[in-house]
Formats: sequence, structure tokens, C-alpha cells
Amino acid sequence: MPQRLLRLLPTCWVALLLLLPFPVALRAEEPSQTAQQPSTPPEPERTTASQPAPAPPHPHPTLKELPRQVILDQKFLWLRPFRLTLADAPWAGAIVAATGTLMATDRRVGQGLSDTPPGSGYRFSRNIGRLGSPLTGAGVAGLIYLVGRGRGDERAQTTGLLGWEALADSLLIVEVLKNATQRPRPTFSGGSVRNHNADGQFFAGGRDFPSGHAAGAWALAAVVAERNRHRRWVAPVGYSLAGFVSVARITERRHFPSDVFVGATLGFLIGRHVARSAEPDATAIRSRLNASPYLPPGGGTALTVSWKF
Repeated sequence: MPQRLLRLLPTCWVALLLLLPFPVALRAEEPSQTAQQPSTPPEPERTTASQPAPAPPHPHPTLKELPRQVILDQKFLWLRPFRLTLADAPWAGAIVAATGTLMATDRRVGQGLSDTPPGSGYRFSRNIGRLGSPLTGAGVAGLIYLVGRGRGDERAQTTGLLGWEALADSLLIVEVLKNATQRPRPTFSGGSVRNHNADGQFFAGGRDFPSGHAAGAWALAAVVAERNRHRRWVAPVGYSLAGFVSVARITERRHFPSDVFVGATLGFLIGRHVARSAEPDATAIRSRLNASPYLPPGGGTALTVSWKF
């Protein structure tokens, strides 16, 4: 198979799998059957081809039910590419374009960093990478759960469990992608010796793509941010810390820019999916970015885009 075709295959793979956890319609709760019902039945909801596929029922998890919920998540996430709609197009185009652009710079960045002997910046990045590992994220989620349990705070307990769930989901997807794409890291441990000439080649026997640290950090940050939307400072702090961990994986010379971007994107979308699917008022929460076709009265075609905030 020609080398150019081999280089295109990972891009096609990413273009498909980045759409797994796209913003989706969340669980709809059944209305309670009471004696006081409206005299006229409500108008049934109109469905269009551009409406996202509904997520499966996702009740508040318990520690015992967590493994089963992760399995259900995996089933939904891996089947998501086969349920694409027109509403996915804006997100898909932006993410795939950004991924392709970063892939074009990977080799230059990897070789440029490896040309410089490791210094204090490298050591600092390595320490950040250790602190930002998925294992640390699991510990943070566990701490949230234990604090909530100690205080009798059910919301905090659920946040911790959802954090574990999102971390497990992101870890499973990342491990499958790593084994499928087989991209070597830019350098060997120590950051001074190039691995596979730091060329960013795929299918060369590595486990670099995408970044598990970035995926885990962003998955946990998304869960905490979504569960604390009433506290405006939580999202900036959480996403800033996740971004800090992600950038450190590049300056530590353990990942290429596209590895980190894809990992962060997957983690963010998975974390938001897990958190929003567990909302009790999920029917009122939809994707904030919506796009649908529109036929102007004067003829032609158009695309309407709305952003809810």
C-alpha cells in the first residue's frame, strides 16, 4: 500500500471516532401520571433528520452499578458514528480540520523539541505529567465521592462516581485507539533520544495516539464543570488545569500536538456526555450548538446555526 495512503488512514479513523460522543439528546423522563392533566394533550414533538440520536437511559449511578453503566456507555459511544446527523456537521468539520492541521505540524514540533537537551522545563513538564495521570484523576474523583459521603451530600457522591465512569470510558476508548493506530512517541524516556526519528508516523509499533493523560484530565474536568454549572469559577479552573496537563505532555516530549488535541477532545465530549446524561431534567438540556437546514422563501438553501447560553 502506498505510503501516502497509509498516512491518510489515521486521519479517516480519527474523523470517524471523534464523532462518537458528540453532543446528543439526553434521557427524557416520563411525565408523572397524576389526576391533574391538561384538557388538551400536548402536541407531539416533531422529529427531523437533523435531530441528534437520543442517549440511552442513564440514572444516577451507584458504586455497585458502575461497571454495568460503563459497559452501556461503551455500547452507545462506539455505535455513535452510525447515528450521525446534520447537526453534527459544524462540530465534525471544526474538529477534523484542527486535527489535520496539527498532524501537519507534528513532525516539526517533535523533532524541534528533541533537538534541545532536556532542561528545567522538561523536568517541570514531567512532574506535571505525573500529577495529571488518569490514576491521579481517579483519586480526585474518589476524594469527591468520599467527601460527599461523609457530609451526606448526594450530589457530590454522584459527581465522584460520574468522574470514575468518565475516566473508565475515556481509558477504554483511548486504549483501543492506541493499539489500532500504533504511533511511536516522539522520544524515549528521558526526552533526549528520538523514537522513530520523531516523525509522527502511524502503524509503526507505538502506543502514542491519542494522549491518555489529556483524555482523562478533560473527562474529569468536564464532569466536575457540568455538575457545578451554578459555580462559574469551577469550569475555568477545571479546564485550565486539564489544559495545563495536556500541554505538559507535549513539552515533556511524550506526545505530538495532535495526540493531545484528540485526547482532550475525546475526554471533554465523553465527560460531558456522562454528566449530562445523568441530569434529572435531561429533557431541558440539549446541545448548545444546533444547526439545521433552512429553505429561504426566495429560493435556494441555507443553514441556520444557533448557540444557547
